[in-house]
Amino acid sequence: MTSEANIDTHAAVGATVRARRRERGLSQQSLAEASGVSRKFLVDLEAGHERAELGKTMAVFHAPGLSLTASDPMPRGSDYDPARRDYAATFTQLISSQDFELAIKMLADYATASLNAGKPLLQRSPRLNDPHWSAALAGITKYTAHRLGQPAPSWTERVKPLNEAWMPAESYRTVREPMKKLTMSQTPAELAALNVFIRERSLATT
Repeated sequence: MTSEANIDTHAAVGATVRARRRERGLSQQSLAEASGVSRKFLVDLEAGHERAELGKTMAVFHAPGLSLTASDPMPRGSDYDPARRDYAATFTQLISSQDFELAIKMLADYATASLNAGKPLLQRSPRLNDPHWSAALAGITKYTAHRLGQPAPSWTERVKPLNEAWMPAESYRTVREPMKKLTMSQTPAELAALNVFIRERSLATT
């Protein structure tokens, strides 16, 4: 039976591709190779990147048997609406699968969605087993709350600073010293206080 999904945002495109890829048991690398695109392009596409090229996007759709049709708008579910996404479950899954590149992109997605929603979307602790990613999410939650002029959720106060400086980007690639210095100088205070370093421009696009 053929299933249909309404695709009217960049996030919906990414969610549809990601769901079909997982349904077919494909890794990001294998789908990228089958589509003739780079893994980075596929990571960006699944994360809802707004500048994804249409031709490459269509190639990714065709590889696992997806197609596009025009239809009347339908209500969007939590998979397509960042404001309703279960970020705790999302990060748990990404970190357990060691998909750190996409996890970093989802940090920015979480920050932007929280600012757009007018409140930090993680009002309860995500209860991650990894202290690094727990600190990153706590720092971003504090950062978004501060930008919105709100108190941060109480769970963020229970997260302790890391013993050493940590950049999430180092989870999957080498960060050169000049970029480390630039990142540390442009990290919001809420993250720096937890010894997590991400450039502010990489966090929020709103």
